[in-house]
Amino acid sequence: MKGLFVFIASSLVFTACTRTSCDNAQAATIEDYTGLDGCGLVIKLESGEVLEPMNLNDFNISPTDGMKVWVKYHQAETFIGSICMVGPIVEIDCLTKR
Repeated sequence: MKGLFVFIASSLVFTACTRTSCDNAQAATIEDYTGLDGCGLVIKLESGEVLEPMNLNDFNISPTDGMKVWVKYHQAETFIGSICMVGPIVEIDCLTKR
């Protein structure tokens, strides 16, 4: 019985961070815009659109310049001004490496 529990628990841990945990996510790349006033790490979608994430560090990955990711997001509901102004301010719902 203990072996079955360990197997099930292990399966859940390994499948929790797969691509399927970010259903309907978009392919993107983390880019470092630190050279622009008020900017830091942003997310660039494959379409070329740049997003300014407000919660990039809330996920179990360490985002770095050039990192390929899957991202699911929604427009931030509260009005937050941006000094960077390179794209819409978004709240990330799901973020995983690809």
